[in-house]
Amino acid sequence: MPRTKTIYVDMDDVLCHTAQRCLTIIDREFGKAVAFEQLSTFDLGSACALQPEEIKELFRIVHHPDELIGLEPVEGAVSALRQWAAAGYDIAIVTGRPPPTYDASLAWLARHRVPYQTLTVVDKYGRFETASTIGITLSQLAERQFCWAIEDSLPMASYLADRMRVPVALMDRPWNRTDRKHSLIGRYHHWSDIAEKWPGGCR
Repeated sequence: MPRTKTIYVDMDDVLCHTAQRCLTIIDREFGKAVAFEQLSTFDLGSACALQPEEIKELFRIVHHPDELIGLEPVEGAVSALRQWAAAGYDIAIVTGRPPPTYDASLAWLARHRVPYQTLTVVDKYGRFETASTIGITLSQLAERQFCWAIEDSLPMASYLADRMRVPVALMDRPWNRTDRKHSLIGRYHHWSDIAEKWPGGCR
């Protein structure tokens, strides 16, 4: 495999605090108070006992540009990316958000002065169509090369490690603590821990 200096970085709950914002919306809109540590599954509907119409409304609200642009950055994330960029690494932001969120995602990256070369929308979980959109499929993602990846989704971490043979820094979250041990996946609790190891799989 050709050498690359491109690092894959997920957005939600890796660069920005999305789950916390979702819980705030769920409490406000549906009167259901759920603690962050109770999110033991990646499926918010299941974790928060939401009805189908509530799930639809949640995603309508959280994907509104004002909500996305207002998300808070995860502590230490932006400074780590700046460190890598200054050292000559390319930052590839890879998100599973639907294609209509692209412009708001760009605005968030600009607002927080996040260094990056590309922002790619990928249908990571079979949630939207990619035909005639800017989105790409997982198979198309697998054609790309990364030297390292930072993810919070266990299914995506496994895909990157198993299918693409990319070392993954898995951000510790309540919904990914059922992971099996994998030689290419390491668990990290804070961005400072990741920054200490950088550029990990790019050596």
